[in-house]
Amino acid sequence: MLGIVRRRISRGGVNASIVEQSLQKIRNQSLIYASRSYSAASKEMTVRDALNSALDEEMSADPKVFVMGEEITKGLLEKYGPERVVDTPITEAGFAGIGVGAAYHGLRPVVEFMTFNFSMQVRVYLFLPFRSIYIKA
Repeated sequence: MLGIVRRRISRGGVNASIVEQSLQKIRNQSLIYASRSYSAASKEMTVRDALNSALDEEMSADPKVFVMGEEITKGLLEKYGPERVVDTPITEAGFAGIGVGAAYHGLRPVVEFMTFNFSMQVRVYLFLPFRSIYIKA
């Protein structure tokens, strides 16, 4: 994109100094955002460890976040307690309904299903609340 802008400037008709100042601001802002987005130190980890790390980060940032699921909360129970980390049995329909209700009342639940097949069993709990909100609106 910057190359196209420079070609148009070189043809004339545009105040080049104003455009160059704007381009410099864009470059500076993009460097700031890039430095915020990426960490210099990275490490290789499993998907389970990455999920656990992301959950830990979100739970430390927002006290309204809580987790319900099976075996993804390694170390989180000790850190955040049983109020925010609930290790559930294999009853996806039950805790999906709890998660929808909690989200409706302003909390930020993270509901983890063991497999995709289990998530298809709870689609009624996920779609019906949105339908009722749509009808009321």
